[in-house]
Amino acid sequence: MGYLRSLTELDLRINSFNDSIPTLLGNLTKLTTLSLHENYFSSSIPEEIGYLKALTQITLSINYLNGSIPSLLGNLRNLQTLFLDANNLSEKVLSSVCLTSLEELYVMRNNLRGEIPQYLDNISSLKV
Repeated sequence: MGYLRSLTELDLRINSFNDSIPTLLGNLTKLTTLSLHENYFSSSIPEEIGYLKALTQITLSINYLNGSIPSLLGNLRNLQTLFLDANNLSEKVLSSVCLTSLEELYVMRNNLRGEIPQYLDNISSLKV
């Protein structure tokens, strides 16, 4: 998968993939859309996704992802859609991530805790 460097969209939703999301995704630097929802991924979200600066959409909903939302996602300045709902994420809510281009953010049905970050109030394009 790491050799598909010109790939712009990766849609592997609604399959039976399990174990970890491959860290080789970090090599797909032209990727704009990453859809891996409705699988059985059961690890944490790999930090390598934060290297994909062209990403505008990440959909990781309905998996068994755990741990925290990687702070490297803050590098994704073009990210408009972030769907992480229905997982087992359990750390603070995007505390060290500042995604000012966000239009849609779904994090419900997790075990997130803490306060909602102040910067979310300042994103005029964010739909609530």
